[in-house]
Amino acid sequence: MHKAGIIGASGYTGYELIKILSKHLKVKLVVLNSKNYAGKKVKELYPDFDEDLEFTDYPIEEINDMNLDAVFLAVPHTTAMEIVPKLKCKIIDLSADYRFKNVKEYEKVYKVEHKDKDRKAIYGLPELFIEEIKKARIVANPGCYATGMILSAYPIQEIAEYIIYDCKSGWSGAGKSSVYARDSSIIKDNLIAYKLVNHRHKYEVEQFIKSKISFTPHVIDTFQGMMITAHALLKKKEDVEKIKEKYREFYKECKFTHIVDEIPDLHAIQGNNKCLIGGFEIDENNQLVIVTVLDNLLKGASGQAVQNMNIMLGFKEEEGL
Repeated sequence: MHKAGIIGASGYTGYELIKILSKHLKVKLVVLNSKNYAGKKVKELYPDFDEDLEFTDYPIEEINDMNLDAVFLAVPHTTAMEIVPKLKCKIIDLSADYRFKNVKEYEKVYKVEHKDKDRKAIYGLPELFIEEIKKARIVANPGCYATGMILSAYPIQEIAEYIIYDCKSGWSGAGKSSVYARDSSIIKDNLIAYKLVNHRHKYEVEQFIKSKISFTPHVIDTFQGMMITAHALLKKKEDVEKIKEKYREFYKECKFTHIVDEIPDLHAIQGNNKCLIGGFEIDENNQLVIVTVLDNLLKGASGQAVQNMNIMLGFKEEEGL
């Protein structure tokens, strides 16, 4: 049995990791670090949890002495870069601290100095980098929007002049301390646009999608689930069936990303690790519309993190998922 730990276990993504790893047949969850809830049972914070695990607050030195196989960092941006250099095991970082190949780009986007400039991580999108993830010690788990945006457009980026992403996410993506978590009336029966331009995930995506892109996110009145509608202005006339076949071929070996004939919706992905890509219609203006859905807490965060751990430790990719 392999041993795993979570640092930052009490937030939404941390709790999703606890739920998955507590049922994982090849992993024993031994570290559930939370400074605010150490010593309390998980079910005190999340009453739907049906096991007797407690939050912990082990120092890094003690975690290293436990000889863990993998640690998940579900901590705020800028915190991971303080922890990663101290850990001796494999690491899956759910923050943005190691997502950028170019540290200067990270510093520009997040407006902070990176304190671990020389250490590199593998970008944890298995559909693109599974072979690199197998050999990695540190994996940077992608952002939720970035996951859907990259997967929705990667196969057609060479034929698209410009891609506009219209994205909508459940309010859990804003985190446990967000205004939506504190006051549900703000989002009830509502739809809220924010960061109309220059969202951080845009620059994360631009590392992999070479077409010009624009991106506007919205929060919708649901807890989890995300829809990415990609409007791709094509360079020339294309056959939509050939485009769909290109997608099917590109993702045919993928365990969780699937091409569908219909327009997918959130009910198909809430509570699981799937990414569904569908729609595929071209209008009279030579605009291709692709609709992609995933669960922002699972394929967009914790589920994908466990998927990465499985690959790193040599398990079946879908183990526990």
